[in-house]
Amino acid sequence: MPSNADRKSSLRFGGSVGPDDVETETYTLQNDATVEEVAVRIYQGPRLDLRVVPFIERGEPGYRDRVPLVELRGKDFIDGDNDYWIFPTSEAVHEGEVLGVEVRNVDESNTYDYAVDMAIDRAGGAARPFDSFLSHLRRVF
Repeated sequence: MPSNADRKSSLRFGGSVGPDDVETETYTLQNDATVEEVAVRIYQGPRLDLRVVPFIERGEPGYRDRVPLVELRGKDFIDGDNDYWIFPTSEAVHEGEVLGVEVRNVDESNTYDYAVDMAIDRAGGAARPFDSFLSHLRRVF
């Protein structure tokens, strides 16, 4: 059985987005895994002008569907000013799929900083939710 250090890792996206610009950062998965948590940090200054969307791209290269990694209601993005959020998730991802973040700065004059951290667990990969369900059934019966 792999140790915690072997199976868990953190993926960080971070940077600065210039005035009236969009930055997209991505990482292609090398193994099946589960995204356990998404943490979004918007540093002081943007007063809701920085819009962050963590996502998964699924499908074949050239025909990928982009799906938000955090379920959003009311807005299609995460915004803030000197804010930090932790979103617990349990999203199965497969080798070759793409994790990423799109950050849009709608301020026409200033540059703003952000960081997005994703906790990745490779133990059981995409099959882990199914294995967990089977384990639960075994205990019940």
